[in-house]
Amino acid sequence: MSRRWLRITIYYLLITGIAACSLPMPAAAPTATISPSSTESGTATATEVPVVKPNLGEYGNPILLSLPPAQVTSADDIANGQILADLLHEQTDLLVVAVAPFSYTDLISAMQSGNAHIAALPPIPLVAAYQKDAVFAAFASTKNNVATTGAQFLARADRFAPYYDPFAAKNFREPPEALAQFKDKKPCWTETDSLTGYLVPAGILGWYKIPTQEAAFVQSQFSVVRAVYTGEVCDFGATYIDARTYPALKDEHPKLMDEIVVIWQVPPVIPYNGIFLSPTVPYDVSVKIKAAFQQIILTDKGRSALTALYGIDSMIPVEDNFYTEFIRYITSSGADWNALVH
Repeated sequence: MSRRWLRITIYYLLITGIAACSLPMPAAAPTATISPSSTESGTATATEVPVVKPNLGEYGNPILLSLPPAQVTSADDIANGQILADLLHEQTDLLVVAVAPFSYTDLISAMQSGNAHIAALPPIPLVAAYQKDAVFAAFASTKNNVATTGAQFLARADRFAPYYDPFAAKNFREPPEALAQFKDKKPCWTETDSLTGYLVPAGILGWYKIPTQEAAFVQSQFSVVRAVYTGEVCDFGATYIDARTYPALKDEHPKLMDEIVVIWQVPPVIPYNGIFLSPTVPYDVSVKIKAAFQQIILTDKGRSALTALYGIDSMIPVEDNFYTEFIRYITSSGADWNALVH
């Protein structure tokens, strides 16, 4: 059996092998008729009659709901996929089938070609999907009633000028001016897949063409704070808001909040997981799917399935421009972020 995809129908559970980016659909055999012109010579020839493909959501052309990519799909994911497919069917009266891609690379290709129609994507894969015009936005998940988070640039107060007012909780200079002082300085980043501790801050510097020395990757947000504090490894760094308040750090350095300051705070542009549709989904069908999700998330059963599958327990409808600034910074980071899409 291929490990690429598993298929679940809304009427019964069926696991079957299919290709990574090609989901076979039940195909009707072409019918043959006798050509009137051929009978004049006494010889009958067969003429194929074109078969009309069913509309999306009808039998023979189901809507394909992607489960989280995995080399081996868990029984829980299969069960929750069945539940969510059932709920979408109940809300739309359209046929919905759950499929399990092997990887995000396979899923993005499937969304691009119409071999998948609904998917939840984390931040980095969604950038790759947009670069291939493989998706359009439907919903962004929220945490504590917000759909995005920010980050912060940190440095020693005795070496750099802060352009963030902690009392007003806002920046008082635009990034080109505030961050120009980091030109040719050495940054400390966390890890290569960190959005707050590397990709987005590095992307902002890249977007505004502020070159820096080769970075030191110190593995954790708290290690960034420590490295900036000592001033021996790097000149500045970036973390989530506000990594300085970690109790162990405050115990180590009681005056840390005064000595390590926020130079500039990255606005809340970093999204959480989102739900996306394939551009092959017709407009009228997309309207039904979006309306269905808005009802499903209000039910305990639906919210439980969405949380278990995609880590989404609340969400808001969004358009593609919701992700524009985030995509800009990721692609300007200079990182090999595509290597992180597995």
